[in-house]
Amino acid sequence: MSNTTALMQMTEFADDGAIVRITTHKLFEHESMLLVEELRAYFDQSGRNLIAVNFEKVEFISSAALGAMVSINTELAKRGGRLVVCHLNAEAMQVIKLTKLDKLIPVEKDEKKAQKRLQK
Repeated sequence: MSNTTALMQMTEFADDGAIVRITTHKLFEHESMLLVEELRAYFDQSGRNLIAVNFEKVEFISSAALGAMVSINTELAKRGGRLVVCHLNAEAMQVIKLTKLDKLIPVEKDEKKAQKRLQK
């Protein structure tokens, strides 16, 4: 099943997994807050809690977006789920490594690897 909102498109896999593709090119504070709201609504509606977020189309990720990912990760953990991010550009990956966010949220190169990691 595929589903789309203002900032993302979801493709579901297995019984409790989904690939979430961010459709905006820039994630500033406003977009980050909307993203968290949309993801929470999606979790509530679908019951899915194994989520891979694909940043392939995203050219700029603000610190607010990184905070949003931490918030989403915490929300999923409370629901017994997990978060993996993939397709980060070089700048975003550098920031994630500098902040050691990759120690909290796993990072994979592509959707296939992210999905495999979630299904372990």
